[in-house]
Amino acid sequence: MKSMRERMNKTLNLKDLSVNTKQDKDDSGVAGLAGGPKSKKIVGMSEADFSRRYKLGGMVMESTHAGMSVLYASRLKDNFQVVVKVRVKAMSFKKGSEEMEWRATMEFQMNMPKTESICELIEVIETETSYYVVMERVEGRDLFEEVADQPMKHVDVREVIYQILEAVNAMHTAGRIHKDLKLENVMVDMDSPRAKKVGRRLSGVGMAGDPLGGEIGSPVQAKLIDFDTVESWEPNSPKAKDVLGTDGYISPEAYLGEYSPASDVYCVGVILYKLLTKKFPSRKELFDDKPGENYVGSPAMKRIYDRLKVQKIDFTLSPLDKCPQAAQLCEAMLAFDAGARPSAEEALQSPWFTLPADALPERVSTQRQASMR
Repeated sequence: MKSMRERMNKTLNLKDLSVNTKQDKDDSGVAGLAGGPKSKKIVGMSEADFSRRYKLGGMVMESTHAGMSVLYASRLKDNFQVVVKVRVKAMSFKKGSEEMEWRATMEFQMNMPKTESICELIEVIETETSYYVVMERVEGRDLFEEVADQPMKHVDVREVIYQILEAVNAMHTAGRIHKDLKLENVMVDMDSPRAKKVGRRLSGVGMAGDPLGGEIGSPVQAKLIDFDTVESWEPNSPKAKDVLGTDGYISPEAYLGEYSPASDVYCVGVILYKLLTKKFPSRKELFDDKPGENYVGSPAMKRIYDRLKVQKIDFTLSPLDKCPQAAQLCEAMLAFDAGARPSAEEALQSPWFTLPADALPERVSTQRQASMR
């Protein structure tokens, strides 16, 4: 297996996904970019007002960001159901370059090859005051809400992690890193009709040579959402100036401004650990920075980095203690050294993903643990 450092030094080819500057119009009425077999999409002013093409509905969720709202909507010409994120320009961007970088991110994401485990970005409509980000309407709830009600079954956790890794691998292959993977940014449909029909088959269970044979391990469909933090990445990308992400998920090296595909893999490791054990791998008190201290080089960021360097993550919690395949993958993804972590593509080859469903142990409940003492 190649080290992460060797993989980082391999130059990524982004030409196939580059955005041209010659414009035409697509059938939505929004300016598109010509080039390749079909027109490239861009963020552009609509020929018609947004309200003449879409009807906004109720709130999907309350946003924690000023000037931003996430709403249900329907497309008027065919009643196609979507979700729209509205961003008020004057309240959403702190500096001029931030808005331009966000626009570039949206354009790149719109032109990504379609991946089942990534929420599709349909179009971005700009008006004088706002941006309307039109997205696929994903069924289900986000992972944070889902596990707040009840623990997730081991077989479902495995399927969610597999699909997250598929999505992350697709982004990394395209030269993109997410930078803020967390429970809230993954939607799950726990009983997906599509997953029941064409979900991932467990290898070694069905007739040889039959691509649709075998047992479907889980009916869960997972999709990544929220791409506001996504950036282009190459091995020679400069260090970040700010530390972005969410406490508990941010990789150690990111506190020094060193983001890479390995940083996303660390976040997936945190999600895996949390879903299986119901705990975060790092203690909450490690993260004591205050507002305004999240810039690279601040004493607070260095302090957190040093704490993560010496912390000991417990990989013996149930059910990790009864499933060495899951424990080994989780430990590899949460390695302190970014170069020691597997790539998303390599993580997908873990033997954990091919174990029969009935071989996966569930977490021992707190009540049972107490009775065993």
